Amino acid sequence: MTFTRTMLQVAASDPDRLALSGDGERLTYAGLVDEATRIRSGIEALLAQSTGSTGSSDSPIPIVAVSLSRAFDVGRFIAGLASFRAIVAVLDPLWPLSHRLETVRRVEPALVITDEPELERALDGLKPWHGSAVSLERFEAVAAAAPVSAGPEVRPRDEPYLLLFTSGTTDLPKGFLRTRGSWDVNVGVSRRSLFAEEGIQTIAPGPVSYSLTLYALVEVLATGGSLFLQSRFDARDAVRSIEEHRIERFVGVPSMLLALAAAARRDGGAGGSGAGGPLSSLRSVVTGGANQSQRIRDLFTAAAPQARLRSYYGASEIGFIGYSDAGDGTRLTPFDGVEVSVRDDAGTPVPDGEIGTLHIRVASAVERYLAATSHERITGADGWSSVSDLAALVDGAIVLAGRAGDIAVTGGHKVSLPQVERALATVPGCEQCCAIALADAALGSIVAVVVEGVRREDGGDAAAGVPAKAVMRDALRGLLPEQFVPRRYYRVDELPRTAGGKIRRVAVAELVAAGSAERL
Repeated sequence: MTFTRTMLQVAASDPDRLALSGDGERLTYAGLVDEATRIRSGIEALLAQSTGSTGSSDSPIPIVAVSLSRAFDVGRFIAGLASFRAIVAVLDPLWPLSHRLETVRRVEPALVITDEPELERALDGLKPWHGSAVSLERFEAVAAAAPVSAGPEVRPRDEPYLLLFTSGTTDLPKGFLRTRGSWDVNVGVSRRSLFAEEGIQTIAPGPVSYSLTLYALVEVLATGGSLFLQSRFDARDAVRSIEEHRIERFVGVPSMLLALAAAARRDGGAGGSGAGGPLSSLRSVVTGGANQSQRIRDLFTAAAPQARLRSYYGASEIGFIGYSDAGDGTRLTPFDGVEVSVRDDAGTPVPDGEIGTLHIRVASAVERYLAATSHERITGADGWSSVSDLAALVDGAIVLAGRAGDIAVTGGHKVSLPQVERALATVPGCEQCCAIALADAALGSIVAVVVEGVRREDGGDAAAGVPAKAVMRDALRGLLPEQFVPRRYYRVDELPRTAGGKIRRVAVAELVAAGSAERL
Protein backbone atom coordinates (compact mmCIF):
# COMPACT_ATOMS: atom_id res chain seq x y z
CA MET A 1 0.00 0.00 0.00
CA THR A 2 1.41 3.34 -1.05
CA PHE A 3 0.88 5.15 2.22
CA THR A 4 2.36 2.43 4.46
CA ARG A 5 5.50 2.40 2.34
CA THR A 6 5.65 6.21 2.37
CA MET A 7 4.99 6.31 6.12
CA LEU A 8 7.94 4.02 6.77
CA GLN A 9 10.21 5.90 4.35
CA VAL A 10 9.44 9.32 5.83
CA ALA A 11 9.75 7.99 9.38
CA ALA A 12 13.26 6.84 8.49
CA SER A 13 14.38 9.94 6.53
CA ASP A 14 12.51 12.74 8.32
CA PRO A 15 11.09 11.29 11.56
CA ASP A 16 9.97 14.63 13.00
CA ARG A 17 7.83 15.60 10.00
CA LEU A 18 4.22 16.12 11.07
CA ALA A 19 1.85 13.38 9.87
CA LEU A 20 -1.46 14.04 11.64
CA SER A 21 -2.80 16.89 13.77
CA GLY A 22 -6.25 17.42 15.25
CA ASP A 23 -8.34 17.54 18.40
CA GLY A 24 -5.38 18.97 20.29
CA GLU A 25 -3.04 16.08 19.38
CA ARG A 26 -0.17 15.60 16.93
CA LEU A 27 1.72 12.65 15.51
CA THR A 28 4.99 12.85 13.59
CA TYR A 29 5.79 10.17 11.02
CA ALA A 30 8.00 8.39 13.54
CA GLY A 31 5.20 8.68 16.09
CA LEU A 32 2.68 7.35 13.55
CA VAL A 33 4.82 4.24 12.96
CA ASP A 34 4.97 3.70 16.73
CA GLU A 35 1.19 4.23 16.95
CA ALA A 36 0.59 1.76 14.11
CA THR A 37 2.70 -0.80 15.94
CA ARG A 38 0.74 -0.23 19.15
CA ILE A 39 -2.62 -0.49 17.35
CA ARG A 40 -1.55 -3.72 15.68
CA SER A 41 -0.48 -5.11 19.07
CA GLY A 42 -3.86 -4.25 20.60
CA ILE A 43 -5.91 -5.59 17.70
CA GLU A 44 -4.03 -8.88 17.54
CA ALA A 45 -4.41 -9.36 21.31
CA LEU A 46 -8.16 -8.66 21.15
CA LEU A 47 -8.65 -10.97 18.16
CA ALA A 48 -6.85 -13.75 19.97
CA GLN A 49 -9.09 -13.23 23.03
CA SER A 50 -12.39 -13.03 21.14
CA THR A 51 -11.95 -15.36 18.17
CA GLY A 52 -8.78 -17.31 18.81
CA SER A 53 -7.48 -15.98 15.47
CA THR A 54 -3.74 -15.97 14.93
CA GLY A 55 -3.94 -13.75 11.88
CA SER A 56 -2.36 -16.41 9.64
CA SER A 57 -2.55 -15.97 5.88
CA ASP A 58 -4.94 -18.92 5.48
CA SER A 59 -7.59 -17.39 7.77
CA PRO A 60 -10.15 -14.78 6.60
CA ILE A 61 -8.93 -11.19 6.78
CA PRO A 62 -10.46 -9.74 9.97
CA ILE A 63 -12.74 -6.72 9.68
CA VAL A 64 -12.28 -4.12 12.41
CA ALA A 65 -14.96 -1.41 12.55
CA VAL A 66 -14.44 1.91 14.30
CA SER A 67 -17.21 4.29 15.37
CA LEU A 68 -15.36 7.17 17.04
CA SER A 69 -16.29 10.79 17.62
CA ARG A 70 -12.85 12.34 17.12
CA ALA A 71 -11.38 12.67 13.63
CA PHE A 72 -7.86 12.27 15.02
CA ASP A 73 -8.74 8.89 16.55
CA VAL A 74 -10.29 7.64 13.31
CA GLY A 75 -7.22 8.84 11.40
CA ARG A 76 -4.71 7.02 13.60
CA PHE A 77 -6.75 3.80 13.53
CA ILE A 78 -6.99 3.85 9.73
CA ALA A 79 -3.22 4.36 9.47
CA GLY A 80 -2.60 1.61 12.01
CA LEU A 81 -5.01 -0.95 10.60
CA ALA A 82 -3.81 -0.37 7.03
CA SER A 83 -0.31 -1.38 8.13
CA PHE A 84 -0.98 -5.10 8.55
CA ARG A 85 -3.40 -7.80 7.38
CA ALA A 86 -6.75 -6.29 8.36
CA ILE A 87 -9.76 -4.52 6.86
CA VAL A 88 -10.90 -1.29 8.49
CA ALA A 89 -14.53 -0.11 8.33
CA VAL A 90 -15.53 3.38 9.49
CA LEU A 91 -19.05 3.63 10.91
CA ASP A 92 -20.38 7.18 10.96
CA PRO A 93 -21.34 8.10 14.55
CA LEU A 94 -24.07 10.33 13.10
CA TRP A 95 -25.87 7.43 11.45
CA PRO A 96 -28.98 6.37 13.34
CA LEU A 97 -28.14 3.71 15.93
CA SER A 98 -30.39 1.24 14.09
CA HIS A 99 -28.36 1.75 10.87
CA ARG A 100 -25.08 1.07 12.62
CA LEU A 101 -26.41 -2.03 14.35
CA GLU A 102 -27.84 -3.46 11.13
CA THR A 103 -24.59 -2.67 9.29
CA VAL A 104 -22.60 -4.56 11.93
CA ARG A 105 -25.03 -7.47 11.69
CA ARG A 106 -24.62 -7.60 7.91
CA VAL A 107 -20.85 -7.13 7.48
CA GLU A 108 -19.89 -9.07 10.65
CA PRO A 109 -16.74 -7.32 11.84
CA ALA A 110 -14.66 -9.26 14.33
CA LEU A 111 -14.25 -6.14 16.47
CA VAL A 112 -16.06 -2.82 16.82
CA ILE A 113 -14.13 -0.10 18.64
CA THR A 114 -16.24 2.80 19.88
CA ASP A 115 -16.20 5.68 22.35
CA GLU A 116 -20.01 5.72 22.54
CA PRO A 117 -21.39 3.77 25.55
CA GLU A 118 -24.85 3.48 23.98
CA LEU A 119 -23.47 1.74 20.90
CA GLU A 120 -21.26 -0.53 23.01
CA ARG A 121 -24.25 -1.62 25.13
CA ALA A 122 -26.43 -2.19 22.06
CA LEU A 123 -23.72 -4.28 20.37
CA ASP A 124 -23.28 -6.45 23.45
CA GLY A 125 -26.85 -7.68 22.93
CA LEU A 126 -26.77 -7.83 19.11
CA LYS A 127 -27.73 -11.23 17.71
CA PRO A 128 -26.66 -13.20 15.73
CA TRP A 129 -23.42 -11.16 15.55
CA HIS A 130 -20.44 -13.09 16.98
CA GLY A 131 -17.89 -10.28 17.19
CA SER A 132 -16.89 -8.14 20.16
CA ALA A 133 -17.65 -4.52 21.06
CA VAL A 134 -14.65 -2.80 22.63
CA SER A 135 -14.63 0.62 24.25
CA LEU A 136 -11.80 2.93 23.21
CA GLU A 137 -10.67 3.00 26.84
CA ARG A 138 -10.46 -0.79 26.98
CA PHE A 139 -8.60 -0.94 23.69
CA GLU A 140 -5.96 1.48 24.98
CA ALA A 141 -5.47 -0.66 28.09
CA VAL A 142 -5.14 -3.86 26.07
CA ALA A 143 -2.73 -2.26 23.59
CA ALA A 144 -0.54 -0.98 26.43
CA ALA A 145 -0.27 -4.45 27.97
CA ALA A 146 -0.01 -6.52 24.78
CA PRO A 147 3.24 -7.97 23.45
CA VAL A 148 4.83 -5.65 20.90
CA SER A 149 3.77 -6.63 17.38
CA ALA A 150 5.86 -6.88 14.25
CA GLY A 151 4.77 -3.34 13.36
CA PRO A 152 3.74 -1.84 10.01
CA GLU A 153 4.37 -3.78 6.82
CA VAL A 154 3.76 -3.15 3.14
CA ARG A 155 1.00 -5.51 2.04
CA PRO A 156 0.10 -6.90 -1.43
CA ARG A 157 -1.68 -4.45 -3.73
CA ASP A 158 -4.56 -6.84 -4.47
CA GLU A 159 -5.43 -7.24 -0.79
CA PRO A 160 -8.62 -5.51 0.43
CA TYR A 161 -8.01 -3.18 3.34
CA LEU A 162 -10.88 -0.69 3.47
CA LEU A 163 -14.61 -1.33 3.75
CA LEU A 164 -16.51 1.76 2.65
CA PHE A 165 -20.21 2.56 2.77
CA THR A 166 -22.70 4.63 0.86
CA SER A 167 -24.59 7.26 2.83
CA GLY A 168 -26.44 5.83 5.83
CA THR A 169 -28.47 8.92 6.70
CA THR A 170 -31.81 7.84 5.25
CA ASP A 171 -31.33 4.37 3.75
CA LEU A 172 -29.34 1.43 5.02
CA PRO A 173 -25.76 1.86 3.81
CA LYS A 174 -24.35 -0.41 1.13
CA GLY A 175 -20.82 -1.65 1.71
CA PHE A 176 -18.00 -2.31 -0.75
CA LEU A 177 -14.34 -3.27 -0.44
CA ARG A 178 -11.44 -1.28 -1.81
CA THR A 179 -8.08 -2.93 -2.39
CA ARG A 180 -4.78 -1.25 -1.65
CA GLY A 181 -3.97 -1.19 -5.36
CA SER A 182 -7.25 0.47 -6.32
CA TRP A 183 -6.46 3.36 -4.02
CA ASP A 184 -2.91 3.54 -5.35
CA VAL A 185 -4.58 4.44 -8.67
CA ASN A 186 -6.43 7.29 -6.95
CA VAL A 187 -3.27 8.53 -5.25
CA GLY A 188 -1.67 8.76 -8.68
CA VAL A 189 -4.51 11.08 -9.76
CA SER A 190 -4.02 13.19 -6.63
CA ARG A 191 -0.32 13.59 -7.38
CA ARG A 192 -0.92 14.62 -10.99
CA SER A 193 -4.12 16.64 -10.73
CA LEU A 194 -5.16 17.43 -7.15
CA PHE A 195 -2.00 19.13 -5.86
CA ALA A 196 -1.00 16.40 -3.37
CA GLU A 197 2.79 16.63 -3.00
CA GLU A 198 5.46 15.57 -0.55
CA GLY A 199 5.73 17.89 2.45
CA ILE A 200 2.56 19.83 1.64
CA GLN A 201 0.37 20.72 4.61
CA THR A 202 -3.34 20.02 4.02
CA ILE A 203 -6.37 20.82 6.15
CA ALA A 204 -9.44 18.61 5.66
CA PRO A 205 -12.18 19.50 8.17
CA GLY A 206 -15.04 17.20 9.06
CA PRO A 207 -15.63 13.60 10.13
CA VAL A 208 -13.29 11.00 8.62
CA SER A 209 -16.37 8.82 8.08
CA TYR A 210 -17.11 11.16 5.17
CA SER A 211 -15.35 9.83 2.04
CA LEU A 212 -13.89 13.20 1.02
CA THR A 213 -12.04 13.55 4.34
CA LEU A 214 -11.13 9.86 4.49
CA TYR A 215 -9.56 10.03 1.06
CA ALA A 216 -7.65 13.19 2.02
CA LEU A 217 -6.11 11.17 4.86
CA VAL A 218 -4.97 8.44 2.46
CA GLU A 219 -3.60 10.77 -0.21
CA VAL A 220 -1.74 12.99 2.25
CA LEU A 221 -0.02 10.08 4.02
CA ALA A 222 0.68 8.42 0.65
CA THR A 223 2.50 11.53 -0.57
CA GLY A 224 4.38 12.28 2.65
CA GLY A 225 2.35 15.36 3.53
CA SER A 226 0.92 16.64 6.80
CA LEU A 227 -2.82 16.54 7.51
CA PHE A 228 -4.76 18.79 9.88
CA LEU A 229 -8.10 17.29 10.91
CA GLN A 230 -11.17 18.80 12.53
CA SER A 231 -13.88 16.55 14.01
CA ARG A 232 -16.58 19.11 13.22
CA PHE A 233 -16.05 21.90 10.73
CA ASP A 234 -15.51 25.22 12.47
CA ALA A 235 -14.65 28.00 10.03
CA ARG A 236 -12.94 30.31 12.52
CA ASP A 237 -10.79 27.52 13.93
CA ALA A 238 -9.91 26.39 10.41
CA VAL A 239 -8.88 29.92 9.41
CA ARG A 240 -6.73 30.25 12.52
CA SER A 241 -5.03 26.92 11.80
CA ILE A 242 -4.38 27.93 8.19
CA GLU A 243 -2.84 31.23 9.31
CA GLU A 244 -0.86 29.85 12.25
CA HIS A 245 0.62 26.84 10.45
CA ARG A 246 0.85 28.42 6.98
CA ILE A 247 -1.21 25.61 5.53
CA GLU A 248 -0.98 25.44 1.73
CA ARG A 249 -3.86 23.14 0.75
CA PHE A 250 -7.53 22.82 1.71
CA VAL A 251 -9.87 19.89 0.96
CA GLY A 252 -13.59 20.16 1.69
CA VAL A 253 -17.10 20.69 0.34
CA PRO A 254 -18.00 23.95 -1.49
CA SER A 255 -20.20 25.28 1.30
CA MET A 256 -17.14 25.41 3.56
CA LEU A 257 -15.51 28.00 1.30
CA LEU A 258 -18.21 30.60 2.00
CA ALA A 259 -17.78 30.07 5.74
CA LEU A 260 -13.98 30.31 5.45
CA ALA A 261 -14.19 33.55 3.48
CA ALA A 262 -16.61 35.07 6.00
CA ALA A 263 -14.44 33.98 8.95
CA ALA A 264 -11.34 35.40 7.28
CA ARG A 265 -13.06 38.76 6.89
CA ARG A 266 -14.12 38.76 10.55
CA ASP A 267 -10.79 37.67 11.95
CA GLY A 268 -8.64 39.68 9.58
CA GLY A 269 -10.54 42.97 9.68
CA ALA A 270 -9.61 45.17 6.75
CA GLY A 271 -6.93 42.67 5.77
CA GLY A 272 -9.29 39.72 5.92
CA SER A 273 -9.14 39.28 2.17
CA GLY A 274 -6.44 39.74 -0.39
CA ALA A 275 -2.73 39.01 -0.44
CA GLY A 276 -2.08 39.61 3.25
CA GLY A 277 -5.17 38.02 4.77
CA PRO A 278 -5.46 34.97 7.04
CA LEU A 279 -5.83 32.65 4.02
CA SER A 280 -2.78 34.00 2.21
CA SER A 281 -0.76 30.78 2.65
CA LEU A 282 -3.27 28.68 0.67
CA ARG A 283 -1.99 27.69 -2.75
CA SER A 284 -4.53 25.03 -3.73
CA VAL A 285 -8.13 24.36 -2.77
CA VAL A 286 -9.84 21.10 -3.72
CA THR A 287 -13.59 20.67 -3.34
CA GLY A 288 -15.80 17.64 -3.89
CA GLY A 289 -19.12 16.19 -2.84
CA ALA A 290 -21.25 18.89 -4.49
CA ASN A 291 -21.17 21.26 -7.44
CA GLN A 292 -18.82 24.23 -7.09
CA SER A 293 -20.81 27.28 -8.22
CA GLN A 294 -19.10 30.20 -9.92
CA ARG A 295 -20.39 32.61 -7.27
CA ILE A 296 -18.73 30.60 -4.48
CA ARG A 297 -15.55 30.56 -6.56
CA ASP A 298 -15.65 34.32 -6.92
CA LEU A 299 -16.37 34.99 -3.24
CA PHE A 300 -13.60 32.68 -2.07
CA THR A 301 -11.08 33.93 -4.61
CA ALA A 302 -11.52 37.43 -3.18
CA ALA A 303 -10.48 36.06 0.24
CA ALA A 304 -7.66 33.82 -1.03
CA PRO A 305 -6.47 35.19 -4.39
CA GLN A 306 -3.24 33.17 -4.30
CA ALA A 307 -5.08 29.83 -4.19
CA ARG A 308 -5.91 27.74 -7.24
CA LEU A 309 -9.42 26.33 -6.84
CA ARG A 310 -10.29 23.00 -8.45
CA SER A 311 -13.50 21.02 -7.94
CA TYR A 312 -13.70 17.36 -8.74
CA TYR A 313 -16.36 14.72 -9.22
CA GLY A 314 -16.09 11.07 -8.37
CA ALA A 315 -17.77 8.14 -6.68
CA SER A 316 -16.24 6.12 -3.86
CA GLU A 317 -17.22 2.92 -5.68
CA ILE A 318 -15.47 4.03 -8.89
CA GLY A 319 -12.78 6.58 -8.02
CA PHE A 320 -11.97 9.96 -9.52
CA ILE A 321 -13.88 10.82 -12.70
CA GLY A 322 -13.46 14.47 -13.73
CA TYR A 323 -12.54 17.98 -12.60
CA SER A 324 -13.45 21.61 -13.23
CA ASP A 325 -11.56 24.88 -12.75
CA ALA A 326 -14.30 27.32 -13.73
CA GLY A 327 -18.02 27.86 -14.14
CA ASP A 328 -20.60 25.99 -12.09
CA GLY A 329 -18.57 22.81 -11.69
CA THR A 330 -20.78 20.63 -13.87
CA ARG A 331 -18.70 20.69 -17.07
CA LEU A 332 -15.84 18.34 -16.29
CA THR A 333 -12.61 17.30 -17.92
CA PRO A 334 -12.09 13.56 -17.39
CA PHE A 335 -8.98 12.68 -15.40
CA ASP A 336 -6.18 10.85 -17.20
CA GLY A 337 -6.96 7.16 -17.48
CA VAL A 338 -10.73 7.64 -17.34
CA GLU A 339 -12.91 6.44 -20.24
CA VAL A 340 -16.46 7.83 -20.42
CA SER A 341 -19.68 6.58 -22.04
CA VAL A 342 -23.23 7.94 -21.73
CA ARG A 343 -25.95 5.36 -22.40
CA ASP A 344 -29.72 5.02 -22.55
CA ASP A 345 -31.76 2.53 -20.49
CA ALA A 346 -30.99 -0.21 -23.03
CA GLY A 347 -27.25 0.34 -22.62
CA THR A 348 -26.81 2.00 -26.04
CA PRO A 349 -24.55 5.08 -26.24
CA VAL A 350 -26.60 8.25 -26.79
CA PRO A 351 -25.71 11.08 -29.21
CA ASP A 352 -23.40 13.89 -28.12
CA GLY A 353 -25.26 16.37 -25.95
CA GLU A 354 -28.10 13.99 -24.97
CA ILE A 355 -28.62 13.09 -21.29
CA GLY A 356 -28.24 9.47 -20.29
CA THR A 357 -26.66 7.31 -17.59
CA LEU A 358 -22.96 7.89 -17.07
CA HIS A 359 -20.65 4.89 -17.36
CA ILE A 360 -16.95 4.93 -16.50
CA ARG A 361 -14.07 2.58 -17.23
CA VAL A 362 -11.13 3.07 -14.86
CA ALA A 363 -8.69 0.83 -13.00
CA SER A 364 -9.90 1.90 -9.53
CA ALA A 365 -13.54 0.77 -9.90
CA VAL A 366 -15.13 -1.78 -7.58
CA GLU A 367 -16.91 -4.81 -9.06
CA ARG A 368 -19.91 -5.08 -6.73
CA TYR A 369 -21.34 -4.21 -3.34
CA LEU A 370 -21.06 -6.72 -0.51
CA ALA A 371 -23.80 -9.29 -1.03
CA ALA A 372 -24.97 -8.86 2.56
CA THR A 373 -25.73 -5.18 1.90
CA SER A 374 -26.87 -5.13 -1.76
CA HIS A 375 -27.14 -7.39 -4.79
CA GLU A 376 -26.39 -4.53 -7.20
CA ARG A 377 -23.35 -4.67 -9.43
CA ILE A 378 -21.17 -1.60 -9.87
CA THR A 379 -19.04 -2.85 -12.77
CA GLY A 380 -20.38 -4.94 -15.62
CA ALA A 381 -18.69 -7.83 -17.39
CA ASP A 382 -17.49 -5.36 -20.04
CA GLY A 383 -15.50 -3.41 -17.44
CA TRP A 384 -17.77 -0.33 -17.44
CA SER A 385 -19.01 0.97 -14.07
CA SER A 386 -21.96 3.14 -13.05
CA VAL A 387 -23.65 4.51 -9.94
CA SER A 388 -26.59 5.78 -12.02
CA ASP A 389 -25.47 9.39 -12.36
CA LEU A 390 -27.04 11.28 -15.27
CA ALA A 391 -24.89 13.29 -17.67
CA ALA A 392 -24.23 14.24 -21.27
CA LEU A 393 -21.03 14.16 -23.28
CA VAL A 394 -20.28 17.43 -25.09
CA ASP A 395 -17.05 17.69 -27.09
CA GLY A 396 -15.36 15.21 -24.78
CA ALA A 397 -16.44 16.96 -21.58
CA ILE A 398 -18.80 15.43 -19.01
CA VAL A 399 -21.81 17.66 -18.31
CA LEU A 400 -23.49 16.48 -15.11
CA ALA A 401 -27.29 16.43 -14.76
CA GLY A 402 -27.62 14.78 -11.32
CA ARG A 403 -29.13 11.41 -10.47
CA ALA A 404 -32.53 9.94 -11.24
CA GLY A 405 -33.96 11.50 -8.07
CA ASP A 406 -32.66 14.89 -9.18
CA ILE A 407 -35.03 15.08 -12.14
CA ALA A 408 -38.54 16.45 -11.64
CA VAL A 409 -41.27 15.91 -14.22
CA THR A 410 -43.61 18.91 -14.28
CA GLY A 411 -46.29 19.31 -16.93
CA GLY A 412 -44.49 16.77 -19.12
CA HIS A 413 -41.14 18.60 -18.90
CA LYS A 414 -38.05 17.02 -17.31
CA VAL A 415 -36.39 19.56 -15.03
CA SER A 416 -32.88 19.10 -13.63
CA LEU A 417 -33.07 20.20 -9.99
CA PRO A 418 -29.27 20.71 -9.74
CA GLN A 419 -29.48 23.04 -12.75
CA VAL A 420 -32.09 25.14 -10.91
CA GLU A 421 -29.82 25.26 -7.85
CA ARG A 422 -26.81 26.34 -9.85
CA ALA A 423 -28.76 29.21 -11.40
CA LEU A 424 -30.21 30.35 -8.07
CA ALA A 425 -26.79 30.19 -6.39
CA THR A 426 -25.66 33.07 -8.63
CA VAL A 427 -28.18 35.38 -6.91
CA PRO A 428 -26.62 37.18 -3.90
CA GLY A 429 -27.97 35.69 -0.67
CA CYS A 430 -28.96 32.38 -2.33
CA GLU A 431 -25.59 30.64 -2.38
CA GLN A 432 -26.89 27.83 -0.14
CA CYS A 433 -30.09 26.48 -1.67
CA CYS A 434 -31.90 23.29 -2.59
CA ALA A 435 -34.46 22.60 -5.32
CA ILE A 436 -37.17 20.02 -4.68
CA ALA A 437 -40.23 18.59 -6.41
CA LEU A 438 -43.63 18.97 -4.74
CA ALA A 439 -46.67 16.91 -5.73
CA ASP A 440 -49.26 18.80 -7.80
CA ALA A 441 -52.63 17.47 -8.97
CA ALA A 442 -52.55 19.29 -12.30
CA LEU A 443 -48.86 19.09 -13.32
CA GLY A 444 -47.76 15.94 -11.52
CA SER A 445 -45.17 17.95 -9.63
CA ILE A 446 -43.92 21.51 -9.37
CA VAL A 447 -40.45 22.82 -8.67
CA ALA A 448 -39.80 24.65 -5.40
CA VAL A 449 -36.61 26.09 -3.92
CA VAL A 450 -35.52 26.41 -0.31
CA VAL A 451 -32.84 28.99 0.55
CA GLU A 452 -30.72 29.02 3.69
CA GLY A 453 -30.30 32.31 5.54
CA VAL A 454 -32.00 35.09 7.44
CA ARG A 455 -34.85 36.94 5.81
CA ARG A 456 -33.87 40.08 3.93
CA GLU A 457 -35.97 42.97 5.18
CA ASP A 458 -35.96 45.40 2.27
CA GLY A 459 -35.30 43.11 -0.69
CA GLY A 460 -32.47 45.33 -1.86
CA ASP A 461 -29.30 43.92 -3.35
CA ALA A 462 -27.17 45.55 -0.66
CA ALA A 463 -29.03 44.01 2.26
CA ALA A 464 -27.81 40.80 3.86
CA GLY A 465 -29.96 37.68 3.87
CA VAL A 466 -32.36 35.84 1.58
CA PRO A 467 -33.85 38.17 -1.07
CA ALA A 468 -37.55 38.56 -1.76
CA LYS A 469 -39.37 36.01 -3.89
CA ALA A 470 -39.72 38.48 -6.75
CA VAL A 471 -35.98 39.10 -6.85
CA MET A 472 -35.23 35.38 -7.09
CA ARG A 473 -37.98 34.69 -9.62
CA ASP A 474 -36.98 37.56 -11.92
CA ALA A 475 -33.32 36.52 -11.81
CA LEU A 476 -34.16 32.91 -12.64
CA ARG A 477 -36.35 33.91 -15.57
CA GLY A 478 -33.24 35.37 -17.13
CA LEU A 479 -31.20 32.23 -16.49
CA LEU A 480 -33.53 29.26 -17.03
CA PRO A 481 -36.18 28.02 -19.45
CA GLU A 482 -39.63 29.02 -18.22
CA GLN A 483 -40.58 25.45 -17.26
CA PHE A 484 -37.49 25.31 -14.97
CA VAL A 485 -38.42 28.45 -13.00
CA PRO A 486 -39.68 27.41 -9.55
CA ARG A 487 -43.31 27.94 -8.63
CA ARG A 488 -42.68 28.21 -4.86
CA TYR A 489 -39.95 29.77 -2.71
CA TYR A 490 -39.07 28.97 0.91
CA ARG A 491 -36.52 30.05 3.50
CA VAL A 492 -34.94 28.12 6.40
CA ASP A 493 -32.30 29.10 8.94
CA GLU A 494 -30.28 25.99 8.11
CA LEU A 495 -30.59 23.35 5.41
CA PRO A 496 -30.24 19.72 6.55
CA ARG A 497 -26.90 18.24 5.58
CA THR A 498 -24.97 15.01 5.85
CA ALA A 499 -22.01 14.78 8.23
CA GLY A 500 -19.79 15.72 5.30
CA GLY A 501 -21.74 18.84 4.39
CA LYS A 502 -23.91 17.66 1.48
CA ILE A 503 -27.42 19.09 1.42
CA ARG A 504 -29.98 16.30 1.88
CA ARG A 505 -32.66 16.86 -0.75
CA VAL A 506 -35.09 14.31 0.73
CA ALA A 507 -34.81 15.89 4.19
CA VAL A 508 -35.39 19.36 2.70
CA ALA A 509 -38.60 18.13 1.06
CA GLU A 510 -39.67 16.68 4.41
CA LEU A 511 -39.10 20.07 6.08
CA VAL A 512 -41.38 21.74 3.56
CA ALA A 513 -44.02 19.03 3.88
CA ALA A 514 -43.98 19.41 7.67
CA GLY A 515 -44.50 23.17 7.42
CA SER A 516 -41.08 23.86 8.95
CA ALA A 517 -39.91 26.13 6.13
CA GLU A 518 -41.07 29.73 5.75
CA ARG A 519 -42.90 30.28 2.46
CA LEU A 520 -41.93 33.52 0.75
